[in-house]
Amino acid sequence: MTRIQGVGASEGVAAGRAWVASAQPSPGMLRRVPPERAEEELGRLERAIEAAAAELEAIRQAASGRLGPGHLYILDLGRLLLKDEMLIGEARRRIREEGLNAEWAVQAAVDHFAHFFETLEDPYFRDRRLDIGHAGERILRHLAESPPGGAGREPEEPAILVARDLTPADVAALSGGKILGFVTDLGGHTSHTAIMAQALGIPAVVGTGDASRRVATGDRLLVDGGAGTVLLNPSDEAVSAYRASLRPRQEVLEEEKTPIQRPAVTRDGVRVTLLANIGNDQELSLLPVSGVDGVGLYRSEWLYFNRPDFPSEEEHYASYLRLAQAARPKPAIIRTLDLGGDRGFPPAARRGRLEEGEPNPALGVRGIRFSLERPDIFKRQLRAILRASAEGGVALVYPMVTSLEELRRARALLEEAKEELRGEGRLFNESIQQGVVVETPAAALCADHLARHADFLAVGTNDLIQYTLAMDRADKGVADRYESLHPSVVRLLHGVAQASRSAGVPAIVCGELAGDPKSALYLVGLGFRSLSMALSKAPAVRRAIRRSALAQLEELAGAMLECESAQEVRALTSRKGRGAGRGRPSVRPAV
Repeated sequence: MTRIQGVGASEGVAAGRAWVASAQPSPGMLRRVPPERAEEELGRLERAIEAAAAELEAIRQAASGRLGPGHLYILDLGRLLLKDEMLIGEARRRIREEGLNAEWAVQAAVDHFAHFFETLEDPYFRDRRLDIGHAGERILRHLAESPPGGAGREPEEPAILVARDLTPADVAALSGGKILGFVTDLGGHTSHTAIMAQALGIPAVVGTGDASRRVATGDRLLVDGGAGTVLLNPSDEAVSAYRASLRPRQEVLEEEKTPIQRPAVTRDGVRVTLLANIGNDQELSLLPVSGVDGVGLYRSEWLYFNRPDFPSEEEHYASYLRLAQAARPKPAIIRTLDLGGDRGFPPAARRGRLEEGEPNPALGVRGIRFSLERPDIFKRQLRAILRASAEGGVALVYPMVTSLEELRRARALLEEAKEELRGEGRLFNESIQQGVVVETPAAALCADHLARHADFLAVGTNDLIQYTLAMDRADKGVADRYESLHPSVVRLLHGVAQASRSAGVPAIVCGELAGDPKSALYLVGLGFRSLSMALSKAPAVRRAIRRSALAQLEELAGAMLECESAQEVRALTSRKGRGAGRGRPSVRPAV
């Protein structure tokens, strides 16, 4: 018996024979396409894209009876990525300008963006790297005219699927009863593939590194999706020990199948506002079926990616107008330019005062620091946001603020932009709401001061944890000590919640913690009533909140604040159950 360790992606235990999927498609041999045949090659690309889109639509239709709108949107996103101008436009350019055949043009485009997004720590953009890779893989399959689906064919008997990687659509297409569970070399527990497995009740372990090379079709496997463990050719004793759990979770909760999502209300009647983190135009069309209460974080920096210059005011405005119209009548919060640090500077932002080679980019000119040093660029964005505010509930939030002076300077520039627009006779919301991203210990410790001068606070837990612990969350050397629920972090979060309550302004948590169901419950217990997350994570967070009682969550949070170590916090949260109780009145929802 051999133990293979990976990452638990979907709870449950399954046992059966392995079925190793065929390898992912490759671009094959490079062929140079002369200019006179470029249109022919572009035609091949377009036909492959159309075939891939039709395949995804068929998978979606087949899965519609088993998935609610909160999860069907993941399949919709895959289809929209096939129209993504960033990916497809790059492939077309390489055919026209570099004379590449369609296969190599697609692979080159995928590799280009994979390398770019790989340099970013932001979990959203890293997940987008995976999504773009999945879209490119599906196009390659159709260019090669290989069988549809990531596995190439279905197993004849129920089996455990083993593959290098799977797309969310692969999971949906292969979940008709013959797939007992799956194991992949790549992936993480927050990927769309993992979320799809959770929705369909399929035990899954991802990120094993080399399971597809170590396992052969026909081997016996036991998959523990909770522990992230795979037993290769387990002993009869090991199988017997798991016997009581050897069934996948087959049912999706009925509330997730309903067209209208129920609100996130605790068992004792406290409403929690669930908002969406949005990072591109494709996701906007999915808002109506998501059941969220608005957009809590619109990442405006995506407008700066893959371009040599700064976007114009009109480009900003067109993007924010689409956001306002898609979210209307719900709120939509735009984070002003947050380049620098883990998000990198595009070529346009490197020119001028800022150059490559900052000694420590994470502690350098990023977020509001860059905007205040380049008021010409910042005012361009502020004017566009103000103009879009005339069409819906648009608000804005300033990132990386560490002092009240920075907030005052930003507000002064917004007033200048307002005065300019008044002089031009342009309409905008005179009372547009302005918030601050609390993502450093400095901001968290001064949250009471900031809350008196802001309309709301938005807690960016990813950076707040990193800066509080003085640990790079992407550094594998300290990964085992990176504790999201370190006592210092818990206390800072509690302090921000108290500061917002005292000032009478909302506080939103928009970092990765908000999208984790267990962590979301701790945040509610600490006093937060607004959580913003990736669209795909909202169903699980909603379900966790509806099963919980605020009184017990507050009791748990109080005990967490007394813990002296992250180990104590983990032990406490693993012991505590979730039950009913009466809670305090809720803070008013954000924006």
